[in-house]
Amino acid sequence: MTPPVLSLDAVSRRFGSTVAVDGVSLAVAPGEFFSLLGPSGCGKTTTLRLIAGFEQPDAGRVQMLGEDVTLRRPYERPIGMVFQSYAIFPHLTVSGNVAFGLEERRVPRGEIAGRVARALELVRLDPSEFAHRRPAELSGGQRQRVALARALVLEPPILLLDEPLAALDLQLRKEMQLELKALNRRLGITFILVTHDQEEALVMSDRIAVMHAGRVEQVGTPAEIYEAPRTAFVAEFIGEANFFDLVAADGTPVRAALRPEWLDLHRPGMSPASESSRAGVVRETIFLGETLHVVVVLGDGQVVRVALRNEGLLTKPLPWAAGEAVEVAWHPADAQVLEG
Repeated sequence: MTPPVLSLDAVSRRFGSTVAVDGVSLAVAPGEFFSLLGPSGCGKTTTLRLIAGFEQPDAGRVQMLGEDVTLRRPYERPIGMVFQSYAIFPHLTVSGNVAFGLEERRVPRGEIAGRVARALELVRLDPSEFAHRRPAELSGGQRQRVALARALVLEPPILLLDEPLAALDLQLRKEMQLELKALNRRLGITFILVTHDQEEALVMSDRIAVMHAGRVEQVGTPAEIYEAPRTAFVAEFIGEANFFDLVAADGTPVRAALRPEWLDLHRPGMSPASESSRAGVVRETIFLGETLHVVVVLGDGQVVRVALRNEGLLTKPLPWAAGEAVEVAWHPADAQVLEG
């Protein structure tokens, strides 16, 4: 089995009485696109800073390429880093910004020009057109590409990405997501991304660590995280979820999550015998293009959402009118039993 390129072993970080990172352990494989995902204050950025060496852990160990780097400074670690704020120098040209790290490392001058040109080409900036421009002459997306080229030119085994797309508009952000994923595949280096954007993490990642209150709630592939959430937090943070108190086959009470698209609607008394069901009344119907969301109030007052595929709904009246009695049904195997 290939050893991890990065591992965190029970790493913790406190700020006064606040526990920002609480015993986090992770192992990231070479070439993997790995994301730290969670809401503000969950500890994801502090975890990235611990990996980068900008923070020192109060407990635990950080290893890179099989070596203990816990006490090493950032410039002593085999990493590159791209920040949300770009952090490029306004007084330097594009080529000057990309070359900066090479010059600091005293790379021979004759080698620098070629490496800068290759790095710019990697991020789809034509060196003949952009090398001599100043940052003020660039768009936000172009400045982010310069920041990415500046990190990649150092050829780091590990690239840290601190919400690098957050300042971009939606369309450009989606384009850059695909470009970053393609770069990861082409270069074979490990990407570690911090983001609060669930869709961004699902699109780009090989695996995701979902963080909450300083801890890792679940690590898995995007499909595993979405299809088999382990906790209520993960189920609710990644997509939408309905929660039901059910009884397991052995009689044990359990809490389970069901995605809106895992539910179906039937007329009263029409649910198949193979499905579990609960009676309710339609509160409203919401047209969302590809899907139709039907909001149902169950007999106990619980509100659930059911997502149905749009099958030519514009050509006929919307089904399931407000006030209509229905049964919300699901296959028992789809119910994801939650921990805790």
